[in-house]
Amino acid sequence: MLTFGELCKDPALFATLGGDDLLVTAAGSGEVLAREPERRREATVIFQHETIQMMRAGRAETVDKLLTLVGKGSEVVRLCKKPESLWDNITVGRASTADVVIDDPAISSVHANFAIDYGDGSCSVEDVGSSNGTFLNRQQLQPHTPVGLKAGDCLRFGQSVFYYLTNSMLAELVTAAQSKSRR
Repeated sequence: MLTFGELCKDPALFATLGGDDLLVTAAGSGEVLAREPERRREATVIFQHETIQMMRAGRAETVDKLLTLVGKGSEVVRLCKKPESLWDNITVGRASTADVVIDDPAISSVHANFAIDYGDGSCSVEDVGSSNGTFLNRQQLQPHTPVGLKAGDCLRFGQSVFYYLTNSMLAELVTAAQSKSRR
């Protein structure tokens, strides 16, 4: 299993991730939100360059927050199907047949699944009727209802906490960790 610390030491290990979206385990035991839930906004006119600056500032804030939540020992887990997978989507569960196997007694054999739309790069998560539920940013998901994910979202399956990251967000996180360690 690849850790965040190993990626920071050797960025060439990114090649082993194959460009897939990822789950990164939380360093602590609790759920902490890396990005604020989206609030309903009033309509406003913003020039394009201001919008881009606001987006960059929001992303930088998410990266900074994630640096406090992800430790060197945090596992980096690829969101991809096993070649022998029996499922349509990427499954998470305790069973050895799941695509992402998590050893946590509070996780169901098949707990949740991820659907990735390779056309637009979007990813959604769906609880498949698990016993203890799936939580997204501290909100329990309704079973069998897919919900879209954004980089930095906090997911909890049973007692296991993860952060959903795109490959590019993980690269930014590693770069930020490296520059922070050089200071």
